[in-house]
Amino acid sequence: MKYIHLKSLFLLTLLISSVGCKKTLEDLYQNPDGYSKDMADKSGVSVIAGFFTSQLTQGFFLSGDYGSVYHQVRSGGRTTASGIQIYNVMAEGTGYTLADVEHDWGTGGFNESIFNFVNTQWMTSVLWAQREYNNTPQAKRTNLDSLYITLLHALKGYAYERATDMYDKVPYIETGSAGGLDGLKAKYLGQSEIYPKIINDFKVADDALANLTLTSTQQASFSQQDILFGGSILKWRKYINSLRLRCAMNVSEVTPALTKQVLTELQGKPLMTDYNDVAGIADIAVIALNRICNELGITRSFRERGADFTAGKKFLQDVMYCQPVEGSKVVNGKTLYYFTGDNSATGLLNGTVDPRVSYIFSPDCIGRYLGVETKWDGNKDENSYLNKVLRGYYINDPILTDITKTTFYYGPNKSLSIELDAASKADLSKRESFLLNALRSRLANSEDTDGNVGTEKNLVAAYNVRPEFNFALKYPTIHAVETELSLAEAAVRGFGTLNGSAREHYKNAIILSCKYWYELNNSNQYSKTTMPAMPTTMDDSRINAKPAMEYNASTFAENAAQKFDAMSSQQQVQAIFNQLQLHYNMLNFEVPYTAARRLIKYVGTNPASMFDRYKWKERMTYPSSVQASDPESWSIISPNNNPDLPLWFTGRTTKWKNVLE
Repeated sequence: MKYIHLKSLFLLTLLISSVGCKKTLEDLYQNPDGYSKDMADKSGVSVIAGFFTSQLTQGFFLSGDYGSVYHQVRSGGRTTASGIQIYNVMAEGTGYTLADVEHDWGTGGFNESIFNFVNTQWMTSVLWAQREYNNTPQAKRTNLDSLYITLLHALKGYAYERATDMYDKVPYIETGSAGGLDGLKAKYLGQSEIYPKIINDFKVADDALANLTLTSTQQASFSQQDILFGGSILKWRKYINSLRLRCAMNVSEVTPALTKQVLTELQGKPLMTDYNDVAGIADIAVIALNRICNELGITRSFRERGADFTAGKKFLQDVMYCQPVEGSKVVNGKTLYYFTGDNSATGLLNGTVDPRVSYIFSPDCIGRYLGVETKWDGNKDENSYLNKVLRGYYINDPILTDITKTTFYYGPNKSLSIELDAASKADLSKRESFLLNALRSRLANSEDTDGNVGTEKNLVAAYNVRPEFNFALKYPTIHAVETELSLAEAAVRGFGTLNGSAREHYKNAIILSCKYWYELNNSNQYSKTTMPAMPTTMDDSRINAKPAMEYNASTFAENAAQKFDAMSSQQQVQAIFNQLQLHYNMLNFEVPYTAARRLIKYVGTNPASMFDRYKWKERMTYPSSVQASDPESWSIISPNNNPDLPLWFTGRTTKWKNVLE
């Protein structure tokens, strides 16, 4: 299995068996591999090393997972609106009534996945490794065994951070304990109890790694087992310290003293600082070749949720400064406004427009980077933002003035068309409203894209597909951009200054993000003839069109930093959040979701650009199966099993509500 660089038959068997689907909490206490330490030793590889490598391959842990990503794109997208489901903002689409994400279709997969994973797959290898380590006499523990246990403790902390951020109380097993394998039942602990524990675990892990020296033989073995960072102790330290910083910022609303303490302790410690500092594993690295065509988590979910990838006005215009160019024309005695294009052509070259406009997004079918709003458009304002976008297609076309023209052609090479109805064919005055409503209908019903991501017919800008369909894409569970933005926020809010000012970190985050997205886009080798091939309806031009060039990220970042300088503290924190959400966008729902919930109190409103018609969800709810399988635990968690109840780390007791709530 060269795609994960494992050469031991034992490890291969262990990998396949230990990542099998677990259905109940009790499955946690079943031996996942069936191998004894003696059998492992005969294979020439430590059983603890095997559990470590297996842990790195767990589903939706450090790599994508089809079901989880699908539901987070669909229902998570309705919670934070990283991508716009345009049929939910138009009168021709779904009606303007309050909708409940909690009871959305597929809500079980959305609500329950993290809880189920942290109680089965994400803990199984950790606990079996811990038991083997505990049962090994100290004199027989190798340097590598201690290294793997240290790293597994850090990975366990990462798992619990994700889980407690979603649910608050989750079954927690103390570091150093093998839990149910030794007859100990996990205790339900909440954020206020878990966060200090995992923050300390990260500190202990980094201290251990800082004092660790491997022989050349040990290093070679570690490099083979470590499919995350290739055996780099420095990268592991960066990862662990960046997780520690994330946790410190997550609790800053309720325990600012702890946040300040962590910032002080991180002085001089290595953190993620490079554009390719990302903790994640590409789907293709952990999925068997015969399943790749259908099971790549990120790409399959993106294909199947194609209608959810419309570009948002917030990102393009408000964050990346890609501004529409407006024109006007008198039609039937009324002054109608429309967008003729945008400022990207010159802005990308002179640094006034964010380079990521070209790297992350694709223009509409006539070359404009114009997105849509999350606010409801009932088509009552003829000069609404959306109407100005669509009116630009036809407002200067001869069909509005020449009675002999009865078919409107638009799009790439004028390959798309709209036939006028009988009334409009006979009366020029009816044509403007007919064409506007025809385009609105096509957009609301996804007829411009047929519900597919990556077509060339889209009426508004959309997410590009080249970066997401890059087989080398690593699921970005944490990235250097997040670390830089955390340091920027810490400086703005007075928690501590580390390695530079807020301005410097904000600027550097933009530069790193630009480089990251350019490389993902530019390095994509996928085509319809690439092996492994994947089902797709992407237009060839969209697959093959790389960015025209790598634009000067430093120039734009300096311009953005100057705007940052003029902001109030609350505005700066909002700007920091915007950069976080833009960077992770459709690839990582959890981090922006967590940041939005904890920042509501400080910013004074929800920093995410919410859909008008969807209820805000403060937390995930537990699987109903817990009530039947573990009534004692259910009595502990059921009082808090309410999606309207803010979590501890938000510092709030009152739910944030949108305009329809």
